[in-house]
Amino acid sequence: MYPNMPELSDSELLAIASRAAKRTPVAPKDLLILTELQLKLYRDVHAAVGQMVRPPVPAEAPPASSEKVRSALDEVLAEEEEMAVFRQMYDHLANAALGDPRVADQLLALSTGQHGPGGSFLKRMLRFAAADAYPNTVQQLVVDFLKTADEQTLRAAMAQLAGMEWVLDPNDRHQRMIIDPPNVVVDDADAQTRRFRELGLRPEAAGTGRSLARSDSTAWETPDQHRIRIWRRRYVEAHRLSLEWAGAKTEAYRRERERLAPYGHPEGLEAAVVTQLRQEADRAASARLFQIGDSLGQMALRRVQRRAEKQTTPFDPAHLPASRGMMFLDTPLHLPNGRRIVGYLWAPWSPREEEGWFLLRPDRLLEPVETLDEGPWTWVTALTCDESLLTLPFSPYETLLGRPGEILESETRLRDPDNPERYRSGSGRQGNQELMFRHVRALWELLTQHKRSTVRVLANQVHQLKPSKRDAERRRGISDSGRVENWWVDPDAGERFREQEPREPRQGGTGRTLTVRYWRDEHERQQCPNSHKHAALETGKPGSCPHYEITIPEHPVGPVDAPWSDRLRRARLRPSATPRHATNA
Repeated sequence: MYPNMPELSDSELLAIASRAAKRTPVAPKDLLILTELQLKLYRDVHAAVGQMVRPPVPAEAPPASSEKVRSALDEVLAEEEEMAVFRQMYDHLANAALGDPRVADQLLALSTGQHGPGGSFLKRMLRFAAADAYPNTVQQLVVDFLKTADEQTLRAAMAQLAGMEWVLDPNDRHQRMIIDPPNVVVDDADAQTRRFRELGLRPEAAGTGRSLARSDSTAWETPDQHRIRIWRRRYVEAHRLSLEWAGAKTEAYRRERERLAPYGHPEGLEAAVVTQLRQEADRAASARLFQIGDSLGQMALRRVQRRAEKQTTPFDPAHLPASRGMMFLDTPLHLPNGRRIVGYLWAPWSPREEEGWFLLRPDRLLEPVETLDEGPWTWVTALTCDESLLTLPFSPYETLLGRPGEILESETRLRDPDNPERYRSGSGRQGNQELMFRHVRALWELLTQHKRSTVRVLANQVHQLKPSKRDAERRRGISDSGRVENWWVDPDAGERFREQEPREPRQGGTGRTLTVRYWRDEHERQQCPNSHKHAALETGKPGSCPHYEITIPEHPVGPVDAPWSDRLRRARLRPSATPRHATNA
């Protein structure tokens, strides 16, 4: 009947049936059609191929050559529902194998005869169906095949798998009865909800509603210490309890929109979602809280722009203001794609091998995350208030990873030379990731600069939480002290830096004495932490002496009683210079 169907004698069938009877049955997995459209597309392919492989059609006629089959496949490809159709085909085969031991062994026998384009994919699908493999394993196989296969191979594989499905169970005895009634929208939301509840999600206790902020406004509100604590608490609640959030994450997993996720979790999709959500909740619950003033945010952005054409210094976790932290920006960072980044959440992270973590590379291929030997990485979640999974005030947008010693090349290599505000084709997401990581690194290094240098450019204020309220936060699952640190650029930083400069001219100067004053722009300098060892380290291996990037604030240069330079008239007219130095002008 079908060219790939082996001819087996009664004695052979009896032998393989007796072997299959010794296997322990496995409960079927939930791989169901999700929408009425997907149900219709699957039924059309199933019916068209069934007519093609029904006798007396010659065995040498490939199913994909039929006009009805081609039409059904065209519709599937036009609607981009290849994943749903493959998924339901697998579900039918797996149920047939569970219901009839002979079908399971026929699937294994069929798998040995698959060759040519798409043969490896069909072989694995058949063997997975015979073994009733985990749904996320099958889904990952289909995703990889859809990425790499051309359209002709995809059509042939889909038609051939549908033909095997019809031949093994022509009467649809093992098809799920829930999709048999016509005009029924099949939805596995209830099954998914039950599974999430089994894994510990309790929506009755969450009380977060459809919005973390309980507001429908789309404007970013300037944070304060009270809002920051409330936002953090609701963020933790949503990740620990919200079924709506878990459902959104599940959909993001299915469409591979998560850059870093446990796609290979052995317990299935729902367990993978709960694993990531709980880890994110633990990061937020133990994070120190920071509020970044507009002046500091602008200084960090200027630092990123000045360093755009240079590679970064090696990432050092010692530059973090806290091992676990959560910061909010008074003024959001606007990405070239229109997103607004309103904060960052970070914590050390060491992947567990049994959780099946995968990293989505820029070429859209999944790469397994291996265990770490050089120490934990720094997991950074960028927070956005645009097109969020839930509504305002913010939602996680992108996962960034800080590896100890990692260096980013110049950011301009990703820019379009004809339009510097845009990225080259194909590098948009990677460019945005690097821009966000450069920005958060600039904020970290500015917040901790006073620990590595005498040049202090920032001022801060700490808002403590009352002991009674701190105890209330702990009852809600917040393990941090609840204090909020507000940071901004000290307006007197330039004057203070000028006063700290040595009065006597340094050796190796030009020998000329300034007779005028002017304002020197904000800039960075390299500071060596091992000045007494610098020469020896550089002699042994050039570049082995690590240097810090220290931001020097805008400051006046020249004698205090000297007139302002006419050559730098624009500097005299700056708002920062006019109020304090109008008499010297």
